[in-house]
Amino acid sequence: MTINGSGDVYCCVYGGNIYMQTAGAGNFISLSQTVRNWRSMAYNGSDVYCAVGGSSGARYIYKQTAGAGDFIAISALSKDWQGMAASPVTGDVYAAAKNGDIYMQTAGAGDFNALGGTSRDWRCGVGTPGGDIYFPVSNGDIYKRTGGIGAFVALSQTPRLWQAMAVNSAGDVFACVYNGDIYKQTGGTGDFVALGQSTENWFGITGLDNNVYACVYGGDIYKSTTESTGSIIPIIQNYIRMRKVA
Repeated sequence: MTINGSGDVYCCVYGGNIYMQTAGAGNFISLSQTVRNWRSMAYNGSDVYCAVGGSSGARYIYKQTAGAGDFIAISALSKDWQGMAASPVTGDVYAAAKNGDIYMQTAGAGDFNALGGTSRDWRCGVGTPGGDIYFPVSNGDIYKRTGGIGAFVALSQTPRLWQAMAVNSAGDVFACVYNGDIYKQTGGTGDFVALGQSTENWFGITGLDNNVYACVYGGDIYKSTTESTGSIIPIIQNYIRMRKVA
């Protein structure tokens, strides 16, 4: 999931389409894109990106320019893309390959170049208003690139089936766990603490102002209603079913 500068909320479906909720209200509507193994999304302050993963198909990185039109392939790199993140400060866009490296496109232009880090089972990360970049590892740790410079450093979190991350307007960083809870790092410092949500197969998450959206694999899309408690409720009864990732 991701959110653009107009407050439009995007959700991509593996083996399906890309959906959008306009300005954070109403249902998620199909954008009528080609059916692909859409896996992760990011917004860099200008354009919306979506990466395709899996073991086959057109496994490229796609871009919707300025939040309008179709998602067009912009990279010839074919990888099992599992995660994306973008810096709202520099416009740098990151794409992480499953059991591979993290790649970066500088300021939203040019090629995606490997950062030369350790190969891990990377999942979907997030860029913060302060310029930090986070990426989680499934059944591993959460890593942070401070200020978007240097190496990704482990934050010494408990290994969990981390799937995706988000940030809200207060700078709180969230991470969701498959068959687990949603966790929060207050103000971007310290440990990630469980919010006490029901155990779900949380699969994607994104932040809009003080609200947080989260989707469940094979289930519903949820939205936080009280930031102080972090409680979330379903916002769509006719949910978008997430297909099983190969």
